[in-house]
Amino acid sequence: MKKLCLLIMVFSFVALSTPGAQEFPSIYKGTRPMGMGGAFTALSNDAAALFYNPAGLAAIKERRTMLFPLEIGLGRGAYDFYDEALDVDFDSTKETTDFLRKYAGDYAHASFALFPNHARPNFAFGLIAAGRSNLQVRDRLYPRLIADMVGDAGVCAGYARSFLGDRLSLGGGLKYLFRKSLNEEYTVVDITTGDFEDRLEDDVQDGSGVLLDLGVIYKVHTGRINATDVTLQVGMSANNLIGNKLGDAQDLHNNVSVGVAALTSSVAVTMDYVDLLNQFEGDDDVAKRLRFGVEYALPKYATVRTGFYQGYLTMGLTLKGSIVQLDLLTYAEEIGAYSGQRSDRRYVLGLSFGR
Repeated sequence: MKKLCLLIMVFSFVALSTPGAQEFPSIYKGTRPMGMGGAFTALSNDAAALFYNPAGLAAIKERRTMLFPLEIGLGRGAYDFYDEALDVDFDSTKETTDFLRKYAGDYAHASFALFPNHARPNFAFGLIAAGRSNLQVRDRLYPRLIADMVGDAGVCAGYARSFLGDRLSLGGGLKYLFRKSLNEEYTVVDITTGDFEDRLEDDVQDGSGVLLDLGVIYKVHTGRINATDVTLQVGMSANNLIGNKLGDAQDLHNNVSVGVAALTSSVAVTMDYVDLLNQFEGDDDVAKRLRFGVEYALPKYATVRTGFYQGYLTMGLTLKGSIVQLDLLTYAEEIGAYSGQRSDRRYVLGLSFGR
């Protein structure tokens, strides 16, 4: 029963939707932006603009409805951790201790996102269900399980308009978010006691809020360079301006990001600096805030991406059919105090239906 409870604890958060590591807080990252190293502030020309920069909605060229865009991610060490947990009797002190000691120092990440949405020129709205689970074991002698889990559910919408002959775009977005979170540390004694299920239920916190995002994108240059049409644009977004204190659940942070993008008909090159005002209290490392990305649209139905996120390589691939889209992504999250200290390589599979 306890094993079932522990696993349900993990996957219920992931299906809805750290004291160990300090990841940048987010609601939805998206396979396309993360394939470009998370550098999306000055581009944001699809429904993901609702989470990056709503001003980008003005650059959407056609209507698109995604009915079931599902993204599932696992960290490099997550599969073995969860797979072995299935065979552990968490009522047994010895089995629980042996299991935690085996994975002491390891980090197990799992994530889930479902973002059905409709986007058209100047406007987008969607529903969001997203979650992440980060489990880490510390201290081989007296092992402790660090559990950091967040599950979000909500609705979002945004609108943008262009001015000055389409050179300037201004946009805004609203999200209503309901959040459950768990951020606790458990010893072997905690896990093996008979009332652990009740303690887990008591430790889960919840809250809700209405979040406001504002953004601007300005086209600095539109012209031909070496016989190629090139647009150079800069962007700024301010996210979670209100409502970021989500009751008893884990709060979000105000976040100001700036970016620049160079665009041709098939190539986008982007660079971002996020959390410009250092409002994320986890650390103040500059390298963790830098993002770089490149996207190349191949003829027909494929797009490839690469970039650097917090100093680590990202790669992404999109394959599009008439109503089905497949996305593959790998990136690494810095879970230490500064870029290059300790990374957690992650792999994401996305499958979308719509047109």
